[in-house]
Amino acid sequence: MEYSKNSKFLLVGTIAAYLLIGIEIIVMISPFAVYFYSVYGPVLQFFASSAYLSWTTEFFLPHMVFISDPAIVGISYFQILLIIGLLLFFWAAIPLYYGRFTKKGVVQFSFYSKIRHPQYLFLAISGFGLLLYWPRFIILIMYVTMLFVYYLLARNEEWRMKLEAPGTYERYMKNTSMFLPGEPGGKIYNFLLAWIRPKWLGLLATYCLALVLSVSLAMGIREYTVGKLQTISTDAITFLSVFPRPDAEVRTLYQVIRSSGKYQQAGVEGEEANLAYIFPGDFFLTALVTDKERHFSDDIIERFPEVLEWQKHKFSGGLGKFFRIFHNFFITLGSKKTDYDVERFVFVRVENAQGVLLPADNLFDVGARRRPVLIVDVDAFDHEVLAVVSTSGEHKWGTMPMPSF
Repeated sequence: MEYSKNSKFLLVGTIAAYLLIGIEIIVMISPFAVYFYSVYGPVLQFFASSAYLSWTTEFFLPHMVFISDPAIVGISYFQILLIIGLLLFFWAAIPLYYGRFTKKGVVQFSFYSKIRHPQYLFLAISGFGLLLYWPRFIILIMYVTMLFVYYLLARNEEWRMKLEAPGTYERYMKNTSMFLPGEPGGKIYNFLLAWIRPKWLGLLATYCLALVLSVSLAMGIREYTVGKLQTISTDAITFLSVFPRPDAEVRTLYQVIRSSGKYQQAGVEGEEANLAYIFPGDFFLTALVTDKERHFSDDIIERFPEVLEWQKHKFSGGLGKFFRIFHNFFITLGSKKTDYDVERFVFVRVENAQGVLLPADNLFDVGARRRPVLIVDVDAFDHEVLAVVSTSGEHKWGTMPMPSF
């Protein structure tokens, strides 16, 4: 019984932490974001402020930059597992509760004829999709932890089932794999670590090894991703466009900006900025870099007039208006191409923990800090600087660590 209580406590605690982190991407774009970050923000800031833990808040896959590399694009397709896993999880609940309500004993049909714990498997699949959708290292660590918690809880359930259906459940266990047909995980464990005694120590060693391997793999993926960023260096500033575009086009727009008197008066070059993001003016993820509102194009305003009203009153209620934007988006999808008539350059100072400006080769290092210093809006067709705006030095969510690519 003590084992049961400890397992359940561990499960509840781990799932709560994982959901708190994982739901970040869902909540941050909604009117509840400001309240969500008031709770979650201090946790992120605590990790980010530590010289030893700041890497856990970093992203190991692109989140706001679109990279055309086949490997990265291929990985992104697996985000759909978030939905598939949840659907399968609820589907697997049907035979389980049918067997419970009809008192048919041990459920051995549907998914349960192949594996003993399909619901845990499908939750793991869904969690993997969520991990790829919002890929912080801290979420990766919680995901691996959850997998081991599922194992402990499943063993606890099997212990209880053997008491509830003696003989029958032992035969079911003997003929049915635990999570995957063929028990590949068990075979790997028996080959590498089964010699460790007691078994709990072997499981602890397996958990530590899994963390080291998964984090190392994610670090490698991050390094690969950074190497595939289509950056363009000009003078002391490196440019990163969220959408792939020709170098010559970026250089032309930058020359337009440099020749602007407003930009020259702002004094952004030299010691102030070493990186500039290029967004369409109404790109929805600009809040990850700057605290200024989006510049909605005439086309967007025509299609979704609610955005202006919601943008003005987004934290004062009106959740229906918020969801109406997405409804209108889907019903008009493909009917008219969005015309991004304003390019937004967000000039950023990237520095290390000591406040020293980083060179171009280290702009996306783990632990690098970003501070927006200037925004320049450019007419994409007439090549005219429309506005030069100073920032507060923070993005929309203050000092919370956000993806850098």
